[in-house]
Amino acid sequence: MRVKLPNLHAFAFLVVVSASAAYSQIPPWALSHQHARYQPETYLLGVGSAAGEKANVAARRRAQSDIASRVRAMVQSELKNIQRTYGLSREQDSYADFKIKSISIVDEELPDADIIETSFDSSTKTTYVLAALNKDEFSRSLADQLIAGWDRAMNFRRASEDLLRQGKVAEGIQNLFQARAVVMDLLPLQALHDALARSPYSSIPSLSPSALTSILRETLSGVRIEKTGGDKQKGRVGENFPEPFIVQVNEFIGTRPVPAVGAEIVFTNSSGDPFGRAVTDSKGTASCVIKVKGNIGHKIQARLLLPSLGPEFSSVIDASSAAFDCTLLEADVAFSLKVEVRSSEENDAIRSLVTDAVTRAGYHIVDMSRFELRAGFLTASPTTVDSADGSFTFVSADLSVTLIDKSSNRILGSIDSKSQGVAKSQEEALKLAARGAKLDGAELAALLEKARN
Repeated sequence: MRVKLPNLHAFAFLVVVSASAAYSQIPPWALSHQHARYQPETYLLGVGSAAGEKANVAARRRAQSDIASRVRAMVQSELKNIQRTYGLSREQDSYADFKIKSISIVDEELPDADIIETSFDSSTKTTYVLAALNKDEFSRSLADQLIAGWDRAMNFRRASEDLLRQGKVAEGIQNLFQARAVVMDLLPLQALHDALARSPYSSIPSLSPSALTSILRETLSGVRIEKTGGDKQKGRVGENFPEPFIVQVNEFIGTRPVPAVGAEIVFTNSSGDPFGRAVTDSKGTASCVIKVKGNIGHKIQARLLLPSLGPEFSSVIDASSAAFDCTLLEADVAFSLKVEVRSSEENDAIRSLVTDAVTRAGYHIVDMSRFELRAGFLTASPTTVDSADGSFTFVSADLSVTLIDKSSNRILGSIDSKSQGVAKSQEEALKLAARGAKLDGAELAALLEKARN
């Protein structure tokens, strides 16, 4: 009979380690993360050690951190299950918030674990600390939060149904969106719960983010905006269109139209620039008087305004919108331009900037006019900045545009903006500042309209 002898090298190593541990007085739980009185089914243990000044405080902190790091690893696994189970999509506006919350959930919710044992190794002057987190107690407290959170989401869902039946479309949709936001906040908390609890939390399938997203899209698809007045108008730049733009907004529940009450409608051009807003009355009607501006184009779109929904639902909202045709007539006021800048290159840059901005506003620059725009370009004292690549000149400048009625020599108003330039020379920095100057389109349009008053 052949007898197999134990591995003498391994045996010798164990003897040395055991002897070393016994000699250095390292507590057994510091090596094993186990303790006879704290079973792993109920407790999560963390070990910390430190030497030197304030060793006890540092070891306690490290024991707490040990538990937190172990919980984070467990939560990451549960988060993957949550993403699969609920079909979370990166295209959802709230997905970024979910990811941020997922990263911070442990630090936000994890309580300080109890310090259950401390040991001091006199040979190495090292303090060892054992901390314990009661998983059952903590997961029960998380379950209480989850129950309250899911109840809150359900209340938003039920409120939305009542509001939609009353035709309060915007409020109903907002409640649906709020329900989804609540659920997205709950999911990282649920991952933390499931990482530590004996059994996973049972949520409400009808309130999953994907289910609520489908309901939101279906509800938005049931909204219809129809133009009932103001189509195919002609308007002169700087004046109001002759008639208001009127829309009828209905929400279709099945095949039955319900007037949308209190829904905010925004009137924009094809680029999305807003020109007016209106709120639907008890009959679902909204009316808006719009001033003609040069960038209004040939289409005015009436669109449901729900800014909290973000771009995720833009295509569905656009599908319900109504488009008005319109024709722009040239303004009956023109402006001359005087640029008060010494350098020819700066002069050309400022002249081009102001001329383009005036044209976009729907007006013209002419050689002679009763109304004159004076563009000034004032620069502060240049500053020299030294860097590894040599010296640079920094220039800060103020561009001002003033409207003057030459018939009375009266200043009607002015606007200004700031710019800056950095270059090897002061002359080049000034050129860059002039080229980088900008004018606010809305402010310029308001200034030019003063010539009509």
